[in-house]
Amino acid sequence: MRAMAAAGLLSEHGLQLAVLHHLRTHGRRELNWFAIPNAGRRSLRYGSKMKSEGMQSGVADLCIMLERGRCAWLELKTEKGRQTDEQRGFEAKCLRLGHPYCLARTIDEALGFLQSMGALRGRTT
Repeated sequence: MRAMAAAGLLSEHGLQLAVLHHLRTHGRRELNWFAIPNAGRRSLRYGSKMKSEGMQSGVADLCIMLERGRCAWLELKTEKGRQTDEQRGFEAKCLRLGHPYCLARTIDEALGFLQSMGALRGRTT
């Protein structure tokens, strides 16, 4: 799967699965990460319920909890995928508040960001 991801052949879902697999196998165990399930079709009623419970459009795909109360945000897109206005707004808010944010289109971009954040143990290759 990593070869497919490196070649840009995976869907956003496939890219996210590859990143999460890498975090499970190479991530620093004292940290925490989780997905933000904003995508997907919902009924109007269920969507309204989720919004009232705090779901926000545009939040990045993954949150990586780091030391000293920091969080890093990772948005995954295919080579042709584009951020929505809401996603661009979330990115701007992260950067304005000092939260690390990365828009990654390949597994190598995502892993480079995770490595730079100190989220991975040792070598990543």
